[in-house]
Amino acid sequence: MIKEPDSPELYHHIYEFAQKDYKTVRMRIFARRSLYLFILFLSAAGLFFTIFYFIFLQDHLKALKNQLQQYSNNIKNLYSEIDKLTASEMEYRGRLQVYEDTFSKLKIEDNRIVDFDLTESVQKYVEKYDDIPKIYKNIYRGNTGLRETAITFDLGTGADSPYIYAVLKKAGIRATIFISNEMPATNYGALFSDKNVSSLIKFSKLGCEFGNHTWSHYNLKTSLYETSRRKRLNLSFISDEILDEVTLKLEFDRVKDKFYRETGIMLSSFWRAPYGAIDRRILTIAAKAGYPNHVFWSSNKCGPLDFYDYITKRTIRIKDKESGHYTRRKNPLYFSSSEMLARLKKWEKVDPHGLNGAIAISHLGTARKADKMVHILPEYISYFQKKGYHFVLISEIINNIKD
Repeated sequence: MIKEPDSPELYHHIYEFAQKDYKTVRMRIFARRSLYLFILFLSAAGLFFTIFYFIFLQDHLKALKNQLQQYSNNIKNLYSEIDKLTASEMEYRGRLQVYEDTFSKLKIEDNRIVDFDLTESVQKYVEKYDDIPKIYKNIYRGNTGLRETAITFDLGTGADSPYIYAVLKKAGIRATIFISNEMPATNYGALFSDKNVSSLIKFSKLGCEFGNHTWSHYNLKTSLYETSRRKRLNLSFISDEILDEVTLKLEFDRVKDKFYRETGIMLSSFWRAPYGAIDRRILTIAAKAGYPNHVFWSSNKCGPLDFYDYITKRTIRIKDKESGHYTRRKNPLYFSSSEMLARLKKWEKVDPHGLNGAIAISHLGTARKADKMVHILPEYISYFQKKGYHFVLISEIINNIKD
């Protein structure tokens, strides 16, 4: 049995507790509803932004990515252009240095460029060949113990080839012939003459051998050492560029290739420098260019065993050192044909080895028009054959075998 409360205060306390509990429940319901609303809001916002992204932002982001890629490519192109400009700057600086060096070497008179000094360039080329060990042979005489001699011919103009061919054929001897175009031209010269080509083929059938005499017939020493650009351009017997193994190899190859195309004949490994202009460096350059065997000519106290068939001037002008006046005197290198024959006979007599191993030089044609040396060839050959000399090729005179 329940008893009613004895005091109204108890009801009052129960009411307060009920009221507090009611408020707590209402707050919890409000908080729960608020949370649901917040979650619903977030879900709606997420859904909205997702839809917005796929509808609007995706294309915008793609456009931004494309712009970024384009900017990246532009930056790469800019770096590439910077590299090119830097390289160009270095190139222009180099050219400027070259121009400055060039202008510093110009010789100017009356506001005109009259020359260009190549001393520094020549020195650089020369130094390249100073430390190279000897790789060449300079052949100026064969075995002096064998009664053999060689007569060699440089092509020259080739005008006397038919006569010389007839002399050699009749005497039954062979010779070594050195081939050159005699000038730097690429469409005319000694090797472009049909008559010369025909004659050289005939010499080949006699058993003659052929060496290289360079294409342009430049003076090789002057072509290496000349420091005046003006002289190089004005003088036909000097190369325009400083001589090295590349330019000399081209000189050799042009002769070899042209001669083979015209005759079908291969040149030997022998070569001869035009004008006999050689030194250790020239011989080294030639050896590096593929021609280590240079053929010179013999010499004794009578002078070189040279026919001097290219000397055309009987007299020369000589300047008197004291007065400064010029006077004409006999050219010591000019001989009549009869004088030359006597000189060649004397050469053999004064030499301790006679003509043993001796190498003589002549030409198949020169500028000399009168009293030509080729006319003494029959007597020269006959005279020394009667003395027991055997005329041989260069390849035979150096083989230490009696041929």
